[in-house]
Amino acid sequence: MKKGGVLAVVDLGSNAVRLQIASVDARGRTTVLAEDRAAVRLGEQVFRTGRLSAAAIARTTLAMERFDRLAQRAGASQVRAVATSAVREASNRAQLLRKVRGRTGIRIEVISGAEEARLICLGVLLGAPPSERSLILDIGGGSSEIISARGEEPESAWSLQLGSVRLTEFFVQSDPISRKEARLVDEAVQDALTQVDPLLIGKFKRIVGAAGTTGAVAQLARRLSGGEPVSSLPVTYQQIAGVLERLRGSTARQRAKMGVDAQRSDIVYAGTAVLEGVMRRLRVDELAVTSRGLRDGAMADLVRRMGGARLHQESVVLDGLRAFGRRCGYREEHAEQVAQLSLSLFDQTREVHRLGEEERALLHAAAMLHDVGSFVSYNRHHKHTYYLLYHADLPGFTDRERELIATIARYHRRSPPKDRHEEFQRLTPEERIVVRRLSAILRVADGLDRGHRRHVRSIQVKRRGARLQIDVVAEKGSDLEVWSARQKADMLADVVGGDLSFKLQES
Repeated sequence: MKKGGVLAVVDLGSNAVRLQIASVDARGRTTVLAEDRAAVRLGEQVFRTGRLSAAAIARTTLAMERFDRLAQRAGASQVRAVATSAVREASNRAQLLRKVRGRTGIRIEVISGAEEARLICLGVLLGAPPSERSLILDIGGGSSEIISARGEEPESAWSLQLGSVRLTEFFVQSDPISRKEARLVDEAVQDALTQVDPLLIGKFKRIVGAAGTTGAVAQLARRLSGGEPVSSLPVTYQQIAGVLERLRGSTARQRAKMGVDAQRSDIVYAGTAVLEGVMRRLRVDELAVTSRGLRDGAMADLVRRMGGARLHQESVVLDGLRAFGRRCGYREEHAEQVAQLSLSLFDQTREVHRLGEEERALLHAAAMLHDVGSFVSYNRHHKHTYYLLYHADLPGFTDRERELIATIARYHRRSPPKDRHEEFQRLTPEERIVVRRLSAILRVADGLDRGHRRHVRSIQVKRRGARLQIDVVAEKGSDLEVWSARQKADMLADVVGGDLSFKLQES
């Protein structure tokens, strides 16, 4: 977005949906123009039944229609909507996505837990120096994210099934909460926290709470301590523990007198229990609260995407790809070689395929992980790769992007894409074109490392009329690689629309 403009983002959380509208200048700097919130309780029942309720879908759709009108009045050129745990876990999420798309034209992105953590980190720590270390906590309705960060990128992150709505629906029946219910909530929190790296215990004295629940609990802690509710000063663990104790014996009427918002009254105990449990487990002394969070990260990410930033070069994205590959026991050196050759071929054939940076990112991910299906079985590993990537948790990519990555990787060998293939049928006509072109590039790149020997040092693509010549600079004895690339070049020849030849230059 070199000339600036107005953008809007929506965070569809399990408790509330939140809108942010911002203007963007020519340098990519944002100024928030308006923010709005609607407590639609999207996660109502979903954590027990596995389905979004009809009432929650209706409330959310109405809120999205209102947000869409606000964005249009502000002149927003694009509205980005991201959904988290409630929609992520719902078996009928397609119903919500279709309804909102039909009423507003907005396509909701269902993001993974890892991507949620990345966006929260970006929103809270945008512009932080690389040397700065931080610990972040975001307590949502369905999940909580604990993030250890360096600069504005997460070093490690955990998305835990600990949310104020989830815990309340599972364990809280009475008002005030009973001793047994309080014990079950605490046990659930401590059990989930065993997933967090124990090396984090005692490492940070302060934790940063991202908006929402942590902000409400901090305000309550200050109020109950006789201080100013709205303050930038941190609150102590002892204050948070005191709030939990007060809430444990309080009724809805008493919570209202304390200043608890009516829309949060029934879930505030569970949210406070998560906060207190995290601080106790990690031995954190202070909580500092920021108003920034997921929607700020979604906005910053959108601005970078529209500005042409190569998001797949961010270390958190690359680390996520490598981490998934390692879990599947992939051959890392082969993956890196194929990725390098794929990107080189992509960059040198831009005039032919006419794809941009977003598609380049998809190719990079597919190339890095094209062989992970070998973890299941080599003979059909392209199909197993599709399944694994379709369900993978890859930071930096939306659900739709992950599906495209899976489909590109699926066609790195054997049969080319066919309209009768179920996974290919799911794609739009435009997406099918992208998959054909990127999988064509990936097939050739994979062929150029047939023996997994990394013999090919570089490639140079030369256009001679309708003909494309690929000079392969490689070590002596690399005939197998060139032969394999030639055998797998049929799809790329179709993309080129002419002859395709290879020339080996031994070095």
